[in-house]
Amino acid sequence: MGHDQARFGIDDARVTTLDEVAAGRKPYAVLLERGTLELGYYAPDDPDPQQPHAQDELYFVTRGHGVFWRAGEEIPFGTGDALFVAAGVEHRFVDFSEDLELWVVFYGPDGGEATG
Repeated sequence: MGHDQARFGIDDARVTTLDEVAAGRKPYAVLLERGTLELGYYAPDDPDPQQPHAQDELYFVTRGHGVFWRAGEEIPFGTGDALFVAAGVEHRFVDFSEDLELWVVFYGPDGGEATG
């Protein structure tokens, strides 16, 4: 078990590093998986090639700024902002700074959480 795994009490989750994302070799890295939860780090290419996802998703902007397109709505964002996308909804980052980096959290069942 790695140091971070022990610190967080995670003994059955997969934890990796940000090295490939930071070096620009890969735009997305999965850092932790447990049950339906996936924690990742994303530094999107331009243009952002995303397609709708099966799970609900949260983005936490750690660096950069731009415009987030979600189902026809344009949302300005910057460092420190959080963005939510329901499962199955079209979305992508547009007109964003070259230094854009985000934490990404996928969670819940395919089709998203119940809202009722």
